[in-house]
Parts: sequence; C-alpha cells; structure tokens
Amino acid sequence: MQNNACIVFLKYPEAGRVKTRLGSRIGMEKAAEIYKKLAETTVKNCKSDKYALFLAIEPFEMRLEFEKWLGKYDFIPQKSSDLGERMKSAMEYAFKGGFQKCVIAGSDIPLLNKNIIENGLAELDSSDAVFGKAKDGGYYLVGMSAESKEYSIFTNMIWSTDSVLEISLKRLGDAGKSCQLLQTLADIDTEEDLKAFGAGYA
Repeated sequence: MQNNACIVFLKYPEAGRVKTRLGSRIGMEKAAEIYKKLAETTVKNCKSDKYALFLAIEPFEMRLEFEKWLGKYDFIPQKSSDLGERMKSAMEYAFKGGFQKCVIAGSDIPLLNKNIIENGLAELDSSDAVFGKAKDGGYYLVGMSAESKEYSIFTNMIWSTDSVLEISLKRLGDAGKSCQLLQTLADIDTEEDLKAFGAGYA
C-alpha cells in the first residue's frame, strides 16, 4: 500500500457552476469549457506511482458522469458547503485510510504536476505542513502528515481573499508548527489570467 496520498478537488464542468467570475466576462459556457480543459490537464499531470490519487468530486451523485468524463479513479465526496470543512474531511479520509502524508490540490492550476506534488510530500518529512503558494494570495496545494496535522487552518476562514495563505501561516506559527512553501503558480480566474496562459485555454 502507498504511504502517501494526493486528493484533487473537482467540480463537474457545468455552465454557471464553475469559473463564474471568469464566466461573467466571457460567458458561462466558455468558462465551463475552459474549466473542463483545466481539470483534465490537472488530473493527467497529477498521476504518479509515488502516491495514491483520489478525486474529491462535487456533486458526488454524478460520479458515473465523472467516470465517463475522466475515466476510472478513486472518487470521494466533498463533504460540507464550506471549503475548509471539505478539505479537513478529505484529509481525515486519507489519514483514517492509513496514509501517513496527504496533499490536497485544486483542479485549475495548469502548471501543477506530479513533480511538485512529490516534492511537497517529501517536504513533509521535515516540516509539519506544506503550501503551494498561488499568485492571488491563496494556495493551490496544502499538505500535512498524520502525525503533525493542524486543522486550525481550515476553520473560520474567509476564502477567496488575498490573505488566505498569510492567515494560514500565522495560525500554523501560533500552533508551533513548521511550514515549507513550494513554488508559486497561477490559476485561471480572470480574462487577464486567460491571456497569460495563451491559446491553449482561450
């Protein structure tokens, strides 16, 4: 059995339910098409024989549609309407399943790949937590070990702001936990982001 797990969070690419900020500028159908490409790229790039890969999907009732779309994977539900509670639940799923280290990643980071994930898992040998810093002030990846988990970073957080990572790091410091930052990456949330990534997603 693998000792490490990676959980990628995914939504079904339905117009009006994904990338709505982008959709308000370019149309919800186009935004959903872009998200679909992003998710497919992320899942493909995150496959590795160094860790077990799970897809946390929303809505879970559409898992057969997810399987038709992406293929056969270990699908798990996203529990709760709050992002922090969903991440906490997913990480607990991994630890209760016997995994010693776990990272959670988003599905809209075109440059995320297995090397970054493997590096993040390796950093957990010497750090209590690891973050992949996003250019917008949040994070595209968070990881912890079963031994050193600290769930305060998931509770009572105002998500989708430019201070999410800063607050998370402070909470870890207040709890006496060490942290390592991975390379900074960008997602596609705005028209400017879309132009920066070029024709592959435009």
